Amino acid sequence: MSQTEIALIIEQIKQEITVDSNGQGRASIRATARLAEVDATGLARSLKTAVDNSPSKLAQKLNNKGFEGVDVLDWSQSGIPDLAVAAILHYYGYEAGKRCSQQARLACEAFETIGVRAWMQDITGWTKTPTQQPEQPPVAALLPVEQRLHILVEAMKTLANLTGGKLNPYIEQHFKDFAANLLAEHNRAALSASPEKWLGVVNFAEIELGKKVPLSGSHYRGHLGTWVRTFYPHLGDRQEYLLVNGVQQSVYIYACHEPVVFEGLKAAVEEFFAHPNPTATLRQAGASANKKRMKLVK
Repeated sequence: MSQTEIALIIEQIKQEITVDSNGQGRASIRATARLAEVDATGLARSLKTAVDNSPSKLAQKLNNKGFEGVDVLDWSQSGIPDLAVAAILHYYGYEAGKRCSQQARLACEAFETIGVRAWMQDITGWTKTPTQQPEQPPVAALLPVEQRLHILVEAMKTLANLTGGKLNPYIEQHFKDFAANLLAEHNRAALSASPEKWLGVVNFAEIELGKKVPLSGSHYRGHLGTWVRTFYPHLGDRQEYLLVNGVQQSVYIYACHEPVVFEGLKAAVEEFFAHPNPTATLRQAGASANKKRMKLVK
């Protein structure tokens, strides 16, 4: 008996070997008996003793490997699991006494390198199904502007009731600014037929670039507008009356639908927030004095 003869036997029995979708192999009792060079009827009879009070040594070995007696009885129909096939071959190769066979030992040696399961997968041509990517949860869509504005108003009323009408000035201003942005978004949507988009620099920074422009400090929104007018006057000089900090006032707006203006505003905003002290730079440029003169002219 040689490995070549073992290969021939494997070729003869491979039709009685199956592999499920999880990669677990099974072999019929006849195929397992052929590999172990024992009588198939005798093997089946030995397996049936797994539920008896006096199980065979093979049945005891399988039980010690974790195979329950009831499951072993089902193997005549479903086939013997690959790990049980390996245990049976080892038993008839080294533990069955006079019934040990050279063929069972050669089969064990043939499977030692890759294992019975991998061998069954190989001869049946089984390949692992690629893991299906989990479905991405749908991105929640924003509610319509009108509905978001209504929710905001109701939230402001509730907060005012809870605080007795004494809102923190910064929170109150935040609500006003948010409402103004929602109204601006609503107006832009209403004019969607027009390709133009005019925005103040603060709205541009917050809406288009996702920046949070503070209400105070060296980088506050007033300084941002002055920075653009001082160092980027070529981007435009159009003004409109808009709601700013709860007050209607003249605000410079820019043609953000024009790529040159959009990129220029983007560069100006990024430069402003990257500057360590824009207040000092604006003062050196005489921007504060210019603002005072503009107010006097008005």
